[in-house]
Amino acid sequence: MTEALDRVIEALAEASEDEVTAALSAAGVSVPCPPTPAAPLRTPLPGPEASLHIVSEVEWV
Repeated sequence: MTEALDRVIEALAEASEDEVTAALSAAGVSVPCPPTPAAPLRTPLPGPEASLHIVSEVEWV
């Protein structure tokens, strides 16, 4: 089975994405590739006015 897969990979290596999709579709593969994950949402940093109320102390030991 490995040799057969190697031949398929070699045959599709030079093909465009549309050609690969068509070839896989013709072979009966109908599952599309999963979409790329979206960037994780980030909590926005507080504005400069909030920094007046922030007190931070660090003690180096």
